[in-house]
Amino acid sequence: MYIEDSLTNRRSLTMARLPILTKDEAPAKSQPILQNYEKVLGVIPNFFALISRSPDALKAIAEMHAALGKSLGHKTRERIHVMTAEVNGCNYCLSAHTYLGGKLQGLSAEDMELNRTGHSTDPQADAALQFAYKVAQNRGHIDDADVEAVRAAGFTDEQIVDIVAETAFSFITNIFNNTFKTDIDATFPPLKTRKEA
Repeated sequence: MYIEDSLTNRRSLTMARLPILTKDEAPAKSQPILQNYEKVLGVIPNFFALISRSPDALKAIAEMHAALGKSLGHKTRERIHVMTAEVNGCNYCLSAHTYLGGKLQGLSAEDMELNRTGHSTDPQADAALQFAYKVAQNRGHIDDADVEAVRAAGFTDEQIVDIVAETAFSFITNIFNNTFKTDIDATFPPLKTRKEA
């Protein structure tokens, strides 16, 4: 089935398990949230359009997205999203966050390639990514030494909590996109995780 993006009028082949709604097709309670993403990003990413079928789920995701990670900065947030996408085999999130990391945060292709394995070209971000990678790979079953290592790298307890929260939030988006096979937006150059390659 073909769909038309309400903003760019592009057409794409829909393969998602649920049809991706336009802003006007979405439930009335979801429309203001979608309008906000359209205003901020210039497009409504397919993930948000798909999840908009449930206004409650969209609201919860949007509020978490807005609230989390302020102490980490946007670059490190994007790095964590690239890493968890790789860990969870989420092609949609890998494509989206690699694009957003480069376009909006100025992250290099080299850095984002390292992010996929829990590293970064930036030493401070590398410590955060190594910790987040262990949390993601081991589903939180980490050692005391892992917490001490990220603390020794200069992260406060608040930031350590934020790293875990951002990783957990990213898992939520990975699970949604893997479950529903969300179509990768035409704006995002399509990438495959190593699990899929």
